Amino acid sequence: MDYRRIYVQAIILNGHHVLMVRPPGGVWALPGGDVEEGETPEDAVQRTVAAQIGGDVRVTRHLSREKRNESLHRLVLTFLAEATSPKFGPVSRRGALEVDWRSLRSEGLKETIYTKHLSGKERK
Repeated sequence: MDYRRIYVQAIILNGHHVLMVRPPGGVWALPGGDVEEGETPEDAVQRTVAAQIGGDVRVTRHLSREKRNESLHRLVLTFLAEATSPKFGPVSRRGALEVDWRSLRSEGLKETIYTKHLSGKERK
């Protein structure tokens, strides 16, 4: 399997808010990145999210798998994760990325995150 073609992303919740990242001039997205060869998707989530937001997370559940044919990434895996370090403030900056808690009640996030990935899955 070509691991460079697998992308992982994490949904980290705080009540009705989800942690998102945004590069300068870019759009808000879930934190995540590419899976490296020899790495499990869960390990990739922990590594990439820690690098982006400066705090550790623990993967609690695999939520969804999306196959893409026209994209650089052939497979996108979405995981539910929880913060394990106290560095998660309501608004912070990490390097070139802006990190913020965004409301899941907003129309855009309600459709793209809650309905697509969480609807009924965030509870065990």
